[in-house]
Amino acid sequence: MALKPLSIGEIVDRSTSLWRSNWKALFQLLLGFQLVQYISLKGIELLIDRTLPAAKNPAQAFELMKADPSTWLPQVWPIAISVMVVGLVNFFVSQVAGVAISAFVFPRVTSAGAPSIGEAMQLAVRKLGPTFGVLVLTLGWTMLAGLLFMLPGILTVGGGVYLAVSNSQQAGTGVALLGTFLILGGGLVLILWFLIRFVLTSQVLAVEDVSALGCFRRTDALSSGRVGPGFAGLVKGRLTLLISIIAFILTVVGLVTGLPELGIKAMFGELTGAASGTAPQALVVPAQLLQVVTGAVVTPLYMVFQVVFYVDMRVRREGLDLELAAKPVTA
Repeated sequence: MALKPLSIGEIVDRSTSLWRSNWKALFQLLLGFQLVQYISLKGIELLIDRTLPAAKNPAQAFELMKADPSTWLPQVWPIAISVMVVGLVNFFVSQVAGVAISAFVFPRVTSAGAPSIGEAMQLAVRKLGPTFGVLVLTLGWTMLAGLLFMLPGILTVGGGVYLAVSNSQQAGTGVALLGTFLILGGGLVLILWFLIRFVLTSQVLAVEDVSALGCFRRTDALSSGRVGPGFAGLVKGRLTLLISIIAFILTVVGLVTGLPELGIKAMFGELTGAASGTAPQALVVPAQLLQVVTGAVVTPLYMVFQVVFYVDMRVRREGLDLELAAKPVTA
């Protein structure tokens, strides 16, 4: 297909068309990664059920927090550490999956070849080192940004606590509540910043021969600046609009496919804690696997969008279309 600067609508349309024409191969590429993530998350869920079942019941969790910390902290720490480790592993798995899918899609976007699933996986394996390095840099930079975004809320909550301790309980409560909203707002800003700042990480790793630090810098350069007039001309503005559109589609699909699991858990009172028993795994697991399979079908749409946006940025800024015309990229 011809390479040219694309409007927001054209990026969405081309991403959708590429995903639709290659959905079976993309599904096969992503399903294994999705299953690995599901198994790890399921393991954490079962660990919590067995070691700290009160965590799934708000009323019991509140009563537990009021109890002597020495009675429940020894149970919480292993779970918290396990959740953190699984979260890091799943993030790394998603990055590797992004590299594999980008390696599969990029030559098709640029009409430079049609690599097989196996070839895309081989490239992802070769890039495991830089991918892990970028993960470390990403987490470190995100922690610093998170502190910056949420510092006003943290300081405000601290001020509220100080006022409450100083016999100004009503004023202290109001200030602490304001601080809580500021922390939540800072968290939302952090999520959007993270999505925009690192949106092209997998594509740079898959296409360009760069180190982890080079990829970290390259993604910042590609997701910054301006390519046209108005809000949509800002690269971050374009990304905000496009991510919102794609995320809305994926969220709707996720909510629909999650209804069977919610229905099963509601039948057994697990959502409200009204019943002492929990939903049997024989019913829950198939419902969850439905979400995994559906996610493996639909989630590649977001990754294809990332590749199309990456190509659009390089066409606009670096003349990638002229470069490929002069020297075609091999698959």
